[in-house]
Amino acid sequence: MTTPIYKSTIGVMIRQAEALAAIIATGREHLGDGADAFINERLTDDMLPFSFQIRAVCHSSWGNVDAIRTGQASPPPEMEISTYADLESLLAETITKLKSVDPAELDSLLDKDLVFVLGDFKIPFKGLGFLTSFALPNFYFHATTAYNLLRQKGVAIGKRDYLGAMDMNMG
Repeated sequence: MTTPIYKSTIGVMIRQAEALAAIIATGREHLGDGADAFINERLTDDMLPFSFQIRAVCHSSWGNVDAIRTGQASPPPEMEISTYADLESLLAETITKLKSVDPAELDSLLDKDLVFVLGDFKIPFKGLGFLTSFALPNFYFHATTAYNLLRQKGVAIGKRDYLGAMDMNMG
């Protein structure tokens, strides 16, 4: 059985990551031979590129579950990403890891202390506060930015693609 917090954090991250995986697959088809160059695209000069957006989606979900376990969080680590396929693989791996999170384990981490560290800057959290006020908003920010970068290049995706599989009451 899944708990309400699992369903409203990890569950939505899985659904959104799966929607993003479908979106970037559509992007690959649209971009064709230009897909690998696209990973360096930015919305504006002072924003990080598409490759970072996907890395951040992965880090803000699975990576931050690990952060709660260890009690220390940080920005996404540097990674060697050189192709669009690398990003697709990273996202697929993240979805698999998210699906392995045990709801009972997540519940046991909600009151755990955690510190987000960026250089000398530190923010103290409890697991639940970190998930709901930091990890989840960051996850959505980077998923939306990746979506917008693809839309900017003319990829035929829309809101329905972004929403993914909705949790509807069909009973």
